[in-house]
Amino acid sequence: MLTRDEIRKYLDRLEYDKIPAPDLETLHALQWAHLTHVPYENIDALLGIPISLKPDDLYRKIVLEHRGGWCFELQGAYGYLLQSLGFAVTQYAARFMDEPGVVQMRRHRILVVDLDGRRYLTDVGVRSESPRKPLELVFDARQSDGVCNYQFRKDDFYGWTLWQEEKGKAWKPIYGFTEEPQIDDDFVMPSFWGEKHPDSTFNKFLKISIFSGETNRTLVGSVYREYRDAKVQVRQVLETKDEITRVLLERFGLDARKK
Repeated sequence: MLTRDEIRKYLDRLEYDKIPAPDLETLHALQWAHLTHVPYENIDALLGIPISLKPDDLYRKIVLEHRGGWCFELQGAYGYLLQSLGFAVTQYAARFMDEPGVVQMRRHRILVVDLDGRRYLTDVGVRSESPRKPLELVFDARQSDGVCNYQFRKDDFYGWTLWQEEKGKAWKPIYGFTEEPQIDDDFVMPSFWGEKHPDSTFNKFLKISIFSGETNRTLVGSVYREYRDAKVQVRQVLETKDEITRVLLERFGLDARKK
C-alpha cells in the first residue's frame, strides 16, 4: 500500500486534484489521467537498465522521476494506487491477439476492479490501443470510450477476449485472458523476457506512446506519428538524436538528457 504522502504525490503526477473516492467516477478519471500523463515507454530496456517490478521502484520511476514504463510497470504502479485508494483489484495475465494464427505468450498485465457487484477492466498499459475508460466485464455488450467501440467475447482457449472497433473499420481482437488470479511475481518472467530475449522487439527500438484528447501520439523507432479518427494525421521521420530527444520531451514529457 502507498502511504498518504505517496498517494498525494502520485495524484499530483497525474494532475488529479480531487478527493478520490473508490467509485466508478474516480476510476474513469484516474484511468484517463494516467493515459494522458504517464507514457508507455521502453527506454530502460534499450539502455540495458534492469527493470524492477517492486512497488518502491515503480513508484520512484513513475512518480518521483516522472518516467513511464511498459505494461508490467504501468499496470503495477496503477494497481497499487487503486488498492491504496480502497479499490478491490484482481490481476490476470493476457495474451495479445494481433498476429492472426499465432498464439502468443501471456505478456500483458490485466487489472479488474470490483465495484458494487460489477467488474470493470481498467487498463493504462497497452501502447496505442488502451481503452480510454474502464470497461464493464460483461459478455457481448457494445461499450464506447468516446472514440472507439469495445466488446468482450468468449473463447474456449483465450477466455475473455477484448475486441475493438475503430471509426469506419472492422472489429479486431486486442487480447484475451482467463480468470486465474495472478500475484506480482507472476509478471517478473514475461517482463524479463521483454528485456533480454533475442526474439523480443522491446529491446530493439523505441516504443513510446501517450494519449492526448482524441489523439494517440507514438514514437516507434525514429518515426513519430499522431493517430486520430482511425487515421495517421501526422507522420515525421526524425533524422537525428537531437530531434528524438526534443520530441521525447515535448510530446511525451520524457527528458532523455538525464539518461
